[in-house]
Amino acid sequence: MSGNFELDEELNNVQQDSIHISREISIEGENQKTLERILNEIVDTLQEASGNITDSTIFDQIRSFIKHFNTLKKTTATKVWDIVLSGFNAEVASTAQDLEINDQDVYMQHREPLEMYGFLIFWIINITEQKATSRAASTEKTAKSTRGKGARASKDNNEADEQSSTWTSEKQKAMDSMSKCLELQLSKIWTATHEKETFISLFFKPAYQILENKENIKNSALKQRVYKVLCICIKRHNHEFGAKTTILQNLQYWEHTPEPMAELLEMLINDYDYSQLADSILREVSSREFDETIKDVSVPRAFSKFLVKLSELAPKVVLKQMGLLIEHLDGESYMMRQAIVEVIGNLIAYLSEVEQTDQVKNQIDGFFDILEERFMDNNSYVRTKLLQIAGQLCDLRVKFPKRRQRLTELVIGRLSDKSFWSRKQAIRTLVRMIETHPYSMHGGELDLEEWEVQYTEVTDELKAMITKPSKRRAALRGLDEIEAGMEVDAADPESEANEDDGNKDIALPTDEELLELQSSKEYVTKTLQQRYYADAIRFIHLIHRAVPVMCELLASTMKLEVIEAMEFFVTIHRYKVRVASDGIRKMVHLVWMKDNGDEAKSVRGRLMECYWQIYLAPDDSLTEKENTALIARNLVSLTYGSTLAELTSLEQLLSTIVADSMAHASEITISDEVIEKLWQVYSHHKDIPNPQRRGAIIILGMLAKAKSDIVAQKIETILKIGLGKHGKADLALARYSCIALQRIAGEKKKQKGVIGQDTVRLPMDHPIFIKLGQLIDHPTTSKKWFAVVEQALNTIYLLGEHPDILCGDIIKTRCRAIFDLQETGDSLLDQMSIDVPMSAMSEDLTVNVEDEFLIDSWQLSQLLFIVGHIAIKHIVHMEVIEEEFKRRKAAAGNEKKKGKDNAVEDELDQVVGTTEDEFVDAMAHIRERELLFGEGSLLQVFGPLIVTICGNNTLYSDKTLQSSAALALCKLMCISSEFCEHNLQLLFTILEKSTEPTIRSNIIIALGDMAVCFNNLIDANIAYLYKRLSDSDAAVKKNTLMVLTHLILNGMVKVKGQLGEMAICLVDDDARISDLARLFFTELTSKDNAVYNNMPDIISHMSNANIDEESYRKIMRFLFELIKEKNMESMTEKLCQRFKNTEEPRGWRDIAFCLSMLPFKTEKSFKRLLEGFPNYQDKVHEEQVFKYLSDIIAKGRAIKPPKPEMKPIIDEFEAKLKEFKAKGDEVQETEAKAISAVKKGGRKGGRKAGSTLAGLKVKGALEPPTAASPEKRKTRRSRRGDDDGDGDEDEQDYEALD
Repeated sequence: MSGNFELDEELNNVQQDSIHISREISIEGENQKTLERILNEIVDTLQEASGNITDSTIFDQIRSFIKHFNTLKKTTATKVWDIVLSGFNAEVASTAQDLEINDQDVYMQHREPLEMYGFLIFWIINITEQKATSRAASTEKTAKSTRGKGARASKDNNEADEQSSTWTSEKQKAMDSMSKCLELQLSKIWTATHEKETFISLFFKPAYQILENKENIKNSALKQRVYKVLCICIKRHNHEFGAKTTILQNLQYWEHTPEPMAELLEMLINDYDYSQLADSILREVSSREFDETIKDVSVPRAFSKFLVKLSELAPKVVLKQMGLLIEHLDGESYMMRQAIVEVIGNLIAYLSEVEQTDQVKNQIDGFFDILEERFMDNNSYVRTKLLQIAGQLCDLRVKFPKRRQRLTELVIGRLSDKSFWSRKQAIRTLVRMIETHPYSMHGGELDLEEWEVQYTEVTDELKAMITKPSKRRAALRGLDEIEAGMEVDAADPESEANEDDGNKDIALPTDEELLELQSSKEYVTKTLQQRYYADAIRFIHLIHRAVPVMCELLASTMKLEVIEAMEFFVTIHRYKVRVASDGIRKMVHLVWMKDNGDEAKSVRGRLMECYWQIYLAPDDSLTEKENTALIARNLVSLTYGSTLAELTSLEQLLSTIVADSMAHASEITISDEVIEKLWQVYSHHKDIPNPQRRGAIIILGMLAKAKSDIVAQKIETILKIGLGKHGKADLALARYSCIALQRIAGEKKKQKGVIGQDTVRLPMDHPIFIKLGQLIDHPTTSKKWFAVVEQALNTIYLLGEHPDILCGDIIKTRCRAIFDLQETGDSLLDQMSIDVPMSAMSEDLTVNVEDEFLIDSWQLSQLLFIVGHIAIKHIVHMEVIEEEFKRRKAAAGNEKKKGKDNAVEDELDQVVGTTEDEFVDAMAHIRERELLFGEGSLLQVFGPLIVTICGNNTLYSDKTLQSSAALALCKLMCISSEFCEHNLQLLFTILEKSTEPTIRSNIIIALGDMAVCFNNLIDANIAYLYKRLSDSDAAVKKNTLMVLTHLILNGMVKVKGQLGEMAICLVDDDARISDLARLFFTELTSKDNAVYNNMPDIISHMSNANIDEESYRKIMRFLFELIKEKNMESMTEKLCQRFKNTEEPRGWRDIAFCLSMLPFKTEKSFKRLLEGFPNYQDKVHEEQVFKYLSDIIAKGRAIKPPKPEMKPIIDEFEAKLKEFKAKGDEVQETEAKAISAVKKGGRKGGRKAGSTLAGLKVKGALEPPTAASPEKRKTRRSRRGDDDGDGDEDEQDYEALD
């Protein structure tokens, strides 16, 4: 076949899939044995001489097999691979030998066999890669449909993988053979450049084709062999230009190729010392423009990955081209900016490891300057990547202390970024900066006070070196001991005497001494220490500055961000940053996060882990006993200075920890030894600080919420300590002891559809109730008594079988002590029991008229507080009895269903019947009519008394008494609707006129409870609540907002146009109020367009309210973000109509601003704006109105991608706007000239000036009177009679017209 094989023609035929084989043999459908025989004959022929491939019969037979390669069985196809590769290897070896002989006639004979073998390998790889690519595409397309559906798809995939792996092995062998061939001196055989390039293409084209399949990239061995083939082609066979073109094309069309292309260049640079191709490609990339408006972002993404990977593998080459690549930072593509930022980070890491010459230092500084500028990039992804790079730079061996401070400051600034991803990464980076900080001289801790002490000491030492000769000589002695010794020998005796007197040893050095001192080793060391301490202090101050922002991020709705913020506080606590406690206290509130998925669970789980690490984890360096004491001390410290909210959250957290450890045997637990240690602290016989003993019982009460036995086993200890002398001396201790006792009853876990479980009830002669009664009767003048009694009564009602008996006795005892009442022979003050009728009050039970003004107001305040709280707790007790009745009825029903004889005799059934409805009706009657109005009720005596005290605040002027009376009145009004209705106006009067914020706050909270009980009464008077939103006291305002939020969001009251007052709270100075208002409106958004429906009322209220424009804009900007886009068009129409009824420029500006807040994304929205143009066309001359409407035009034009249908209507609106703006400006100019002329004419004093303006109406000026007033006529007559008049009176007349 010599001379008949044309390589170019064969390659074209393969590319066009039009292969013609003159002696083609039949393959498809042929007997397998026949095929095997043919292959064996080919093997025998080629074994004789690899050059026999030039035999046309052999060559055509092999081509026939390859043409039908995909139809061959695996064994046959593998044999074809082996024949071609073994023949090619033999031919390459033979060629190498002949080239060494350097006989041209001999080695030129190898040209055609090499081309034939190369072509066959090229063809086989082309076929296999095409099939692999199509198979990968189909697999990816059908992945979702075949996932998990039967075993057939899995079996097919396994077979495909097996076949693919086989060809991978063959392709590796082929790449090895190609490399050997390319190592030959091919220029001797192919002297023509074109012919040589054609032959070389047989090798580099399959190599590129292999890289196009991402499955091949996963095989490192194959990938490295492909790289080797390409590198040899580039380095030795002038393939640089073709490689550059192919690499750039691969980056555009194949998403998986950026990293392989970078790895190829890296091998070419490092292993073959050839960087020209990389330089050329980088120059080409730097000159490309990537348009961000194009939807396909795969191209910039691929190039960005390529640059980043190349900067990691070959930073030196990238560094040379950074002057060109840096231009992409000014480009539109954020991906390329992101890539350049990452490249700079990699280059800084590279430069930090090389020799630090001046040039290298300048390059590093320049790169840091660029990174610092990029912190203001307008794209959040770039900022996020920059923060990530900043975190990676912290892990370098070189710490860059000069740049670290500024970098930390910029990272802290990004904590307030509008992007969640940027904030999250900023937190993570800041944590990394703290963990890798360079200030480890004193153990690495970042306690500000300790560093300031060190800084002060070093500063004082430096000052002493300068001002004190003795210190100066000591420093110089370190510089030159011999010279310093000579100076000491020759020193003046007076100087030595001065050294003994520290007060006299002060003398400033001369210039020479100062220079010498500054060059001494000790002075230089101290100066460096001073600078080191100053840098550390500045770094700690930056951390302190970040803490308030981190505390805000703990309240973020993004769970991942919250977890990162928690990690920050754990980290700074580990480094002893004192302000860490601020965030750790706020972290505890995260225990209430809603369980709406795995993220929420992870937040609570992470919270428990954080508190475990900080407070509960044992220290390995301590003994078990020391660890127990340490953990107990940590737990007690959590209660110091804590607010009620913090204690409530801490209780939930600790009880959750105990419950989880009991249920799941969690590692995060509190041991019995720690609990015992807390009891020891609580019951310590020595006088220990009150907060310590108090903290112990608080923690024990929290733990007992999940495990009641903790308290149940120590009742005697509580009675002795908390309700004994220690409790009476420290009322706060007594209060928390009562709360701990309440845990004995256990926690009621209400489940839907399940009747409440029976709780622990103790007999009334139990020592607990005796001690509680004594505690309540304990004489004291401390206001803490009210909180103690509240919890004592709660404990009585929670644990007692018949709490009404004991509480009735407490009231009677108080009444006898206060009013000096005498008891008759029979007890006329019966118990407040609902199952025994109350006896009538005795007539002898009255107050002595002569002594009525001698009653102590403090004792009366205590009595009213007790009465009010017992009343409200009695209602709760009745609900408990009702629930217990239902539980027993349900249990009896279950017994009957099981067919068992049940003889349960319920005493409650004997009183009110056996049906549930009758029982409920009886309870409702007792609550409504008996408790406050029944003749035998104990509480009915106090209703008129409380009303009298509340209604006569001037007679009963004591603040404590008024507060107790008002609170008692509120509690009584929650019992009966009739009592509530009779006294509601009195309560509103107190709310309006009381000067005590505490009274107003209590009334507001009580009105919320009344709204739940008696909705109609409160709903009709809801305006009284809204008025308190403008209360002068922040606490009252906050409580009002909380109550209204609860009532509105739960549908207990209807919104009737009063949301404007709540909207004003959005800009309240108190952050708690503004945050609560934001939460309210955010939650209100989910209730059927509630914000949109009430928007007109809000705008009307805001227009009438005295609120500045800046606050107005803040409020509206927030509210309009909550309105759904589907309502925007109708909102446009409503706002345009409001212009008609608005006459003040301030109102125009407000409405125009609201319009500018709408999105205007559709043609229809602009049509609505144009339709309403007549309503505001005469207002556009106002500068701010015109500006806001112009912003709408800019917003419409900025929509991406642009909408062609919107352009005409936007242009029409803009033309109208400019037209009427010009007309309005002209009218305003005319009016201004007219007013100026009036004033000018008045100053001249002539009547002519006035006559020229006759009939001219000036907008905003008063109409001139039709007839001159007598004074005016008199003025004119006097002017005519007095030629020397200066016209002052006339000027005054015209000024009146102005």
